[in-house]
Amino acid sequence: MTCADARRLMLEADLAELTPGAGSELGAHLAACAACRGAAAEIRGLEAGLAAWLGAARPHTDDASAIARAAATARRRASIRRAGATLSLAAAAVLAGLLVLPRGRQQPSFLAPRPAAASRGFSVVAPPGNDVLVLQSADPNIVVVWYLPYRRSS
Repeated sequence: MTCADARRLMLEADLAELTPGAGSELGAHLAACAACRGAAAEIRGLEAGLAAWLGAARPHTDDASAIARAAATARRRASIRRAGATLSLAAAAVLAGLLVLPRGRQQPSFLAPRPAAASRGFSVVAPPGNDVLVLQSADPNIVVVWYLPYRRSS
């Protein structure tokens, strides 16, 4: 086994295999090669330091406060969901009310009929069931006529 192969295997090997003389081909190479034995010892030392650090690491809070914080978060999310559902239901009720209200054929106030004298001699007759809007501008030569067909709902 070459040193390059041994170093590649050291990164994947179990800690028990990183001891010289272990019952594997890597252990036999570590027993014979001082450079690879030093690299294996460094890996074992780093693993031991990591295990000590993880053993000393403790949660910042105790179990009861973590559970209380999680329960408060769950209650807050549930109240947000309830508020959203209530607002959605209210919006649906308003929409349903608007759809159910009877739609009468009411003429908007801006379409009130004007007397013929106000139109300065210009006259437009709308077809039955429809309406027109005549707008006089400041220029007596410009008159705007809007044809307003009513949609018949069935």
